[in-house]
Amino acid sequence: MKRMPTQYLQIDPRQPQPEMINRAATLIKAGELVAFPTETVYGLGADAFQPDAVRKIFMVKGRPSNQPLLIHISNLKQVKQLVTEISPAAQRLMDWFWPGPLSIILPARDSVPEVVRGGQKGIGLRMPAHPVALALINTAGPLAAPSANRFGRPSPTSAQHVRQDMDGMIAAVLDAGETGAGLESTLIDLTGDHYRILRLGGTRVEKIERCLGCRIEVESGQSDFGYDSTVRIVLCNDDADFQERLVESSTGGKNIGIVYTLPPIDQDPSLAERCFVLDVAGQGNGLYSIIREAEAAGIEMLLFAPFEPAQIGEAWLDRLHRAASDQQGYRVSSDRE
Repeated sequence: MKRMPTQYLQIDPRQPQPEMINRAATLIKAGELVAFPTETVYGLGADAFQPDAVRKIFMVKGRPSNQPLLIHISNLKQVKQLVTEISPAAQRLMDWFWPGPLSIILPARDSVPEVVRGGQKGIGLRMPAHPVALALINTAGPLAAPSANRFGRPSPTSAQHVRQDMDGMIAAVLDAGETGAGLESTLIDLTGDHYRILRLGGTRVEKIERCLGCRIEVESGQSDFGYDSTVRIVLCNDDADFQERLVESSTGGKNIGIVYTLPPIDQDPSLAERCFVLDVAGQGNGLYSIIREAEAAGIEMLLFAPFEPAQIGEAWLDRLHRAASDQQGYRVSSDRE
């Protein structure tokens, strides 16, 4: 694909400047791709009703073309443009959780391009809780938008991460600084006879169940998780396991990093530059940022100190276990933002 100069537009994350939003929206309406911040990760947006523009997403990401994309919306009128019906359950979820990190799959109208739906009858919709994203969608219209990274790379939580993967391949990046912790949205399918969670994410399952008043099936292995990294993830069972692996790795000559879920009380000063504290609450050092930092530092292995599962929650725990189970490299990100 022909390279182009990418514009990096500094924008206020709380009160986005209209001129910046208009510049980005003009590019999108012209069929170009623009990366923008959400409360989870940076998304890569194209006009959802321009098939040729959407195809550019697959080309620049290197993403398989049969995978559906989420559509980001900013109001109920846009939802009605895209789906054949809004069930009472869907309306209730929207009222409870939008804007926020919940994506809802509903029956799609025929007007939704096939390239967006990826051969599916339904379409996933999400209303992001970020002022810049909402302003852009209000101006440009519904956006087909996966995460703004090359397929197989960690999800981007800053404009710098987007630059690493997308520079010269997209028209612009709306740079609003760091996003949240980077945990993608929860994905729920309401198109079948029973509701299914296809991806654990930023909205907890128990809150969804409380909203709908019923148990929800959580499917495993359904989301498009997976990417490779030079960094291996190792989870330690307890303090003895942690110390043993630490000695084993050090004597083996490996360049290791250590990840804590809480700041360590006693830390070896010699390891300080290679220690990370995982922030799962947001606006800090999230998992995807740590992976990218470790790669840049030439770290071969990230050793996770023992932690209580309740400290990080079910969705992050799911990603970490996926990471640790893949001995060929890191494979935890879902490429549908």
